[in-house]
Amino acid sequence: MLVLSPTMEAYEKSLLDELHRTIAVAKEARKKGFDPTLDVEIPIANDLADRVEVLIGVKGVAARIRELEATMSREEAALRIGDDFVARKFGEKDIMEVLDHSIRVAMALLTEGVVSAPTEGIAKVALGKNDDGTQYLMIFYAGPIRSAGGTAQAMSVLVGDYVRQKLGINRYIPRQEEVERYVEEIRQYNNIMNLQYLPSEAEIRLIIANCPVCVDGEATEQEEVSGYRNLERVETNVVRGGMALVIGEGIAGKARKLKGRVEKMKMEGWDWLDKLIAGAAKGGDDGKSTGIKPLDKYLRDLIGGRPVFSYPMRKGGFRLRYGRSRNTGFAAAGMNPATLYILGEFLATGTQMKTERPGKACGVVPVDSIEGPTIRLKNGDVRRIDSEETAKRLTGSVDRILDVGEILISFGEFLENNHPLVPAGYCAEWWQLDVGPEVKPPKDEQEALALARAGQYLYPAFTWFWDDITSDQVRALADAVAAGGAIREDALILPYDKATKEPLELLLIPHQVLDDGIRIPAWQVFAASLGLDENLKKRDTWATAPADAAPLDLVMQVSGLKMRSRSGTRIGGRMGRPGKSKPRKMNPPPHVLFPLGDSGGARRSFQSASTHTAETDQENTELDFQKSGGIIDIEVGRRRCSQCGEIGYLNRCPQCGGHTTAVYTCPKCNRELDGPRCPACDAGGACGQRVTLNVKTEYAKAMERLGMKADSVALVKGVKGVISREKTVEAMEKGILRANRGIFVFKDGTTRFDMIDLPVTHIRPDEIRVPVEKLRELGYTKDTYGYDLQNPTQVVELHPQDILLSDSCAEYMVNVARFMDDLLVKVYGMEPFYNINRPEELVGHLVMGLAPHTSAGVLARVVGFTKANVGYAHPFFHAAKRRNCFYGDTKIEVLDGRTWMKTPIRKFVLENFDISQPGIDRLGTYYSDPARPFYTRTIDTNGQIHIRKITSVSIHRSPANLIRFTTQRGRELIVTPDHAMLLWDTNYLRKIRAMELKAGDAVPVFEGTCMMTDRIATAEPVPTLEERVYCLTVADDHTLVANGIFTGQCDGDEDCVMMLLDGLINFSRSFLPENRGGSMDAPLVMTSRIDPAEIDKEALNVDVCDRYPIEVYLGALACK
Repeated sequence: MLVLSPTMEAYEKSLLDELHRTIAVAKEARKKGFDPTLDVEIPIANDLADRVEVLIGVKGVAARIRELEATMSREEAALRIGDDFVARKFGEKDIMEVLDHSIRVAMALLTEGVVSAPTEGIAKVALGKNDDGTQYLMIFYAGPIRSAGGTAQAMSVLVGDYVRQKLGINRYIPRQEEVERYVEEIRQYNNIMNLQYLPSEAEIRLIIANCPVCVDGEATEQEEVSGYRNLERVETNVVRGGMALVIGEGIAGKARKLKGRVEKMKMEGWDWLDKLIAGAAKGGDDGKSTGIKPLDKYLRDLIGGRPVFSYPMRKGGFRLRYGRSRNTGFAAAGMNPATLYILGEFLATGTQMKTERPGKACGVVPVDSIEGPTIRLKNGDVRRIDSEETAKRLTGSVDRILDVGEILISFGEFLENNHPLVPAGYCAEWWQLDVGPEVKPPKDEQEALALARAGQYLYPAFTWFWDDITSDQVRALADAVAAGGAIREDALILPYDKATKEPLELLLIPHQVLDDGIRIPAWQVFAASLGLDENLKKRDTWATAPADAAPLDLVMQVSGLKMRSRSGTRIGGRMGRPGKSKPRKMNPPPHVLFPLGDSGGARRSFQSASTHTAETDQENTELDFQKSGGIIDIEVGRRRCSQCGEIGYLNRCPQCGGHTTAVYTCPKCNRELDGPRCPACDAGGACGQRVTLNVKTEYAKAMERLGMKADSVALVKGVKGVISREKTVEAMEKGILRANRGIFVFKDGTTRFDMIDLPVTHIRPDEIRVPVEKLRELGYTKDTYGYDLQNPTQVVELHPQDILLSDSCAEYMVNVARFMDDLLVKVYGMEPFYNINRPEELVGHLVMGLAPHTSAGVLARVVGFTKANVGYAHPFFHAAKRRNCFYGDTKIEVLDGRTWMKTPIRKFVLENFDISQPGIDRLGTYYSDPARPFYTRTIDTNGQIHIRKITSVSIHRSPANLIRFTTQRGRELIVTPDHAMLLWDTNYLRKIRAMELKAGDAVPVFEGTCMMTDRIATAEPVPTLEERVYCLTVADDHTLVANGIFTGQCDGDEDCVMMLLDGLINFSRSFLPENRGGSMDAPLVMTSRIDPAEIDKEALNVDVCDRYPIEVYLGALACK
């Protein structure tokens, strides 16, 4: 249960109060009859806990898990539930049931689910016999266990080991031929399927020799092993894919994560993981750890025109600094604004950058409190630039970028990506932890030297990058300074020499090149670091300096000063996708969903249609009629007035003002229908009719009703045709008013604005350009330290459903708000709602956020603005617009042009992912066109089956929980909670979120060669078993068959906002294309309240501390 503080209770109440006020206005407008229905068509959704009930397959386990989780961590609960199984508290009849149930339930719990259910991917559990007569545990894995990360596989082995120890079962003692069979088989499987991580032969031998559980598997491939065949304790000679995946991608690939779980659980017998992690098993080395290594994966899919900013761990690259600013975390990394500018502005706020580590990509944001780039000017001077203004002033004088500056990455990013910490460059906050809080930072070189000579570490600002030069260069510099250096006007002057200039540049020491040599203003610490006294003479410490010392060690030896490395870890990066902020438009962009056919010309304009004379009424011979122009023939919906019975096509009857409803007729019998199909001939009902319309006259009438002059709007664009099932059209007036305000309509009747989403957790009134008084009205009464909010520079914590709009979005939303007021006053005869003319007046108003191809919006409130082309919001808000996809084992049928094949979606996506042209978004979604053409079956809203092309494949982060459906005909499907499911609604199919589908609902299924109706039998949450879920994009209908059930496809990776009242009034399912040509971009439901328990766990891995403990920095030195 979510418990709110009084402040958050008041915040939530204010949102809901404003939501209900807006809904009331929308309902009143809808009752006027100008829209397809008389009520608002976007329902408010309950949270996941209200929609589904916690169920598992072993009776009594759920209640016990809740009891355990109330008093202990999840890992401890998973172990304790194993003890209950061993004690047979759930009615297990024998030891095999104990093993099977405990492994499946505990594994499900450990893979971040809040409930337990039988685990997918384990074929069976069995007992084998060691040569000494003792028994050992065998877990047989099936091929569909394949995942993107391997955590679930590795954890199942760990849990199996825990339970077998409790049962007194011995560890697996492999025979030598079995060890070699693993080596042969895993490498052979890699040749067939290409493992994401292929362990070396030595690694495989280490794992098999020490793993206490026998990782076995069923035959999955078409090939047999050729060497170690017919082994007594191995059931098959066929390659076992499941086994290879667990060993390779699970235990070997997730060794670090597995070790962390072992330590938390205090399990014995897994010490060998240290050797595996350290690399002792790689290629027969001597067992010494090789530390971190450069990673070049981010360079493998370079795209022309997108530059590389730094190479893997190379000098001059991004220097890692641990920390989180208000706008970093949640896959966003910070850089000094000068860095963004000096790199040619290829990097800007919102640009996606692909990185070497810790994750594969990040969003770029400015942070002015970290170090900027160091440059060499054309005159030879070296300067560090920490301000954007200086970067702009010097940009034309830059000869070379010596160092691109720091990159700010939080601890949570390493945690989320399961990457070990790596050494950071020495920084001020680390120094403060070293010296203690009572010591103040030095003001100048003299104070820094005094503190260092007193035994403290040298302050970072005066510590140079000694790791970046060689020991010989250190000696040469000392000799050069001692031999030719001179102090003049408080600066060190050195004779110009290339051998001196080069290491100075590598050390990033600011200096100038003058006629008389090289001038170094801050020279005292530099000279002391070189082991020189105040007279620039070598100290006696040089006589005892070791010849083989590393450069930093040598400097500390001769200077007698304690120092830490300023270089730390350099991180490679290249440009990914640029940020964007622009209106969502159809192509070509219309102002109104009103069909003009070919009469509207290339721009589909009413002005062109009004002069159209190509088609004439052959029966009407009046000269004025023939010459007037504007007579067009269009296909629209057939609707009947509920009051006078008149047949027309408008939503509101032009005769009596009554509301009209769609009328379906049989296209064969021409009879009206009460249901979706004709009872006489079984033909599907149709709602269309062709009408001849004098569009010039109707347009003039609409302008007159609006009180506008006929020529007051230069261009109003409609659409070529309406393709929804009911052929519903919008009122012409809406298009005129939109055109008057310079905005466009999307295919569902709403107006949206697309923005790249970036996180922000704290804001300042002056930054977001909102007066303090206004923020106080919105509930921001205290700053982060608990003081009253009184001045614009105070920092306040952003509420989870408050957002910042880009300036371009704000301008567009002002026009949308003005359009809505025009609509309320001039069409609906109501009072204006927004009454705004400037962006700042948007503050406090509600909007709806929506990720493309999703069916659920999220309520939000505007609290400020940003000049960046992004949408800033709380990580919880971005995570709530989560992706929806299929579990990897879901079976789909695809056609390669000749043959239909049934395959797990995971296998299809991974095999057909085009690695030559991949894409990635900042949330870790990978997508590409299929490697070659494929097709699949789809279904339209009428229930008709088609064969459509698969246009894209993608891999997404998995949420913490999925939902498993079973039908009365025995089908089963596991999807993410927000996945679009198809539901029979009277006589057509509509889409709803998986979390809304319940037992008894009618769904379409594929059987034989036709569509049949089935009903949902059960709907239960299950924990995510893999780190990734998979999806397809299918042309036209955007549906497919998954495990025999017709369902919607998966969503995309860009977000948009719309004014709430616009969505509530103007959205209608009746506008959505019949062929689902993008109907997933529709707010079929809106979440009014974000529950942190139901969002992507990535949003919870955001740092909240104001400083890190010293253990973080010291642990990073050891790559922990």
